[in-house]
Amino acid sequence: MSEAKSPKHPTHVDGYHGSLEALANAIGDMRYDRVAYFLDLLAQRIETEAEKDSSAGKIQLSKRLDQASKYLQDAQKEIDSAWKICKPYMKDDE
Repeated sequence: MSEAKSPKHPTHVDGYHGSLEALANAIGDMRYDRVAYFLDLLAQRIETEAEKDSSAGKIQLSKRLDQASKYLQDAQKEIDSAWKICKPYMKDDE
């Protein structure tokens, strides 16, 4: 009997059993420094995909993913700025 192969591009987050809406809400509820960190990691991951697609000759896809990565980096910087505003008012609740 062979194991079921996971799709290359799944439509869910492995190990997470909630909806994508619940996941977005959970991330949105986190402290802004952690949201910024998450966005940075996601931007890096998308950038890696853009580089792979560029190497594979998928230029249009690579350009779109590269742009999306830049937008995520911009969002990360804005959330980080929001964190700097909020941080002095936050209790030490790590």
